[in-house]
Amino acid sequence: MAAATTTGTPKTVAFLGASTGIGLAALTRALAAGHTCVALCRKPSKLTDRFPADRHPNLHVVEGNAHDVAAVSRCLYVPSSSSSSSSSSVEGQGQGQPGQLVDAIVSSIGGAFVFSRMTLDDPQVCEKGARTLLEAIAKVRRQENSSGNPTWKPRVVVVSSTGLAKAGRDYPLAMTPMYKFMLKVPHADKVLMEKAVVDGAAVGTGAGSGHTYTYTIVRPSLLVDDAAPKREVRVGVDDDFVVGYTISRDDTGRWIYENLLRGDEGKYENRVATVTW
Repeated sequence: MAAATTTGTPKTVAFLGASTGIGLAALTRALAAGHTCVALCRKPSKLTDRFPADRHPNLHVVEGNAHDVAAVSRCLYVPSSSSSSSSSSVEGQGQGQPGQLVDAIVSSIGGAFVFSRMTLDDPQVCEKGARTLLEAIAKVRRQENSSGNPTWKPRVVVVSSTGLAKAGRDYPLAMTPMYKFMLKVPHADKVLMEKAVVDGAAVGTGAGSGHTYTYTIVRPSLLVDDAAPKREVRVGVDDDFVVGYTISRDDTGRWIYENLLRGDEGKYENRVATVTW
């Protein structure tokens, strides 16, 4: 993978579900570009073994579960060395200071598919994760408001799936049986996750407070493992979606980093982005 580059001001980014797949791909590029990253992980060694602290001082790994409000809340600040499993307070490009609020939050959590029952090991994993994240954001906003810093408005990026479009079929006709039957439970979970994220963005904390965060919902087509960095990633926005068969987890994470973390996020602010090859 080519080294990522930083565009504009270095950011602080919280990652939920970044030990594998899409989240790991986005995290890897954000670290390489020098952004400060705070990653929640149930088993911190999954990340600290891959990203040793001496080579990645801009990574802070917080032990915890994405369904735990207290753990997620800790990820919304750059932690001190004593409060994270792996961290460094060395000053430099992209290395946020302890107590600094994150600029963006990327959630790519998901459950394991149980083929024998055509369901997930946790059928509400994404919805519960979204509601936990929103509760954590609200908790931090209340703390910031009471301390005289009411302006925090992070960008929230959540990974969803194709098959949820209301304006038509956003997947090839040949894949209908898979989308309608095999993926019925995961998609029902993601529908509720998306609704929570969209509804939560418009809930203010007082008169004239406006949105509590901005968001982008990313709907990749069927995910595969083999990356194809030279293949074009096609993108649709909202009901003007694109239709494709597959895209890799790595290329989806790369797209998230390049377009929502590194690049100009305004194009996809409070929008749904469909990505496919």
